[in-house]
Amino acid sequence: MKLNLTDRWKSNLIWIVILLIFCGVIYGKQQSVNHFKSQINKFTLENLAFEEEVNKKGERIISQEQIILSQKDAIEQGLLKIDRLKKVKSQVNIVTQTKIDTFIVSHTDTIVEYIDGGAFLKLPQTYNYNTEHLNFGAEVSKYGLKVNNISILNTSTITIGYKGNGLFKKSTPIVELTNSNPYVQTNSVGNVVIEENKNLITNPKVWGGVGLLLGLIIN
Repeated sequence: MKLNLTDRWKSNLIWIVILLIFCGVIYGKQQSVNHFKSQINKFTLENLAFEEEVNKKGERIISQEQIILSQKDAIEQGLLKIDRLKKVKSQVNIVTQTKIDTFIVSHTDTIVEYIDGGAFLKLPQTYNYNTEHLNFGAEVSKYGLKVNNISILNTSTITIGYKGNGLFKKSTPIVELTNSNPYVQTNSVGNVVIEENKNLITNPKVWGGVGLLLGLIIN
């Protein structure tokens, strides 16, 4: 295919192509800046906002809007730490606290002796407490209380996806954390999803199209 153009039109078209490339680069950079500002506004450096709810199973569900940044920006903002892995796609930082409410471990019939109307504990004695979320053993002796084999069971599930906002509304990118143990409370959550900025200057498809167009104009 060959375009039959005068030298004047060829020159004008070349300058138009150059101008369009320049405008595209400026627009791309401005879009990157606007995207960066919108993501930074989602959080403070002290703590990212998150929502918490407890479902019917007693599981604590934490949800937080995704922070989408380039790897460079994420590192500069202190949201991404890279140690052993390369080409990191996302990272979630969670600070939890396991807080157990008051509970009672009952005596068995054989460890309490009644003397002159008073109840005395026969020593040493052992106790075992086993529930779905907490297991431990303990021994009471004349030296004091010894607790051993404490086991706090919890299943954490992290899901990265989109939350629907109703018909014709844009979905919100969300990070969702589910803790099966109601004793596990979340103090803070931080997340970052790596998405490198699309640069027209380094896009081979763009330059391929520009080269084809310039070739048609010049020839």
